[in-house]
Amino acid sequence: MRYAETGYNLEIDLSRGNVERVETDPSLLTTFLGGLGTSVKIHYDRVGPKVQAFDPENLLIFSTGLLCDTPAFSANRTLVSFISPQTGLLAYPMMGGF
Repeated sequence: MRYAETGYNLEIDLSRGNVERVETDPSLLTTFLGGLGTSVKIHYDRVGPKVQAFDPENLLIFSTGLLCDTPAFSANRTLVSFISPQTGLLAYPMMGGF
C-alpha cells in the first residue's frame, strides 16, 4: 500500500483541453520526499535547459507536502513550480494558511 500519496498525477493540457490521469513511479516518493522534491524531479526530467518561461514546454506543477490534510502542525503548504519569467530559473512559491 502506498502512503501519503494517491499514486497518480493529473496532467492537464490547456492548449488541447486534454486531462489525463498518469500513474506515478513508487520510488519517486521514497527518493524525492514531499511536494517540492517530486516537482523539481519532474521538472528536471521533462523540461529542457533551454526552455523559457512562456514556452509551451514549460510546466506549471501544483503539489502538496506529505502531511497536508493531517493534524500535523504547520504541514499545510502547497507549492507551484515553474520556470520564472523574471529570472529564467526554477521558481517554487509556497502558500498555506489556517
